[in-house]
Amino acid sequence: METLVWVVHIVTAVILVGLVLVQHGKGADMGAAFGSGSAGSLFGSSGSANFLSRSTAVAATVFFIT
Repeated sequence: METLVWVVHIVTAVILVGLVLVQHGKGADMGAAFGSGSAGSLFGSSGSANFLSRSTAVAATVFFIT
């Protein structure tokens, strides 16, 4: 049982680091302020940010629980 918790904890930590690295900062792209073509993307204009933020929150919650 303890091994399972350790494995979940390590995998969650790696996922959390990956999600944080994928996210863009608030002022990362000047073109992002004007919506440069992101409306036609898979997630829409702000969908990827919401998806990544929620995924990061879920991963952080799992990380702190384990």
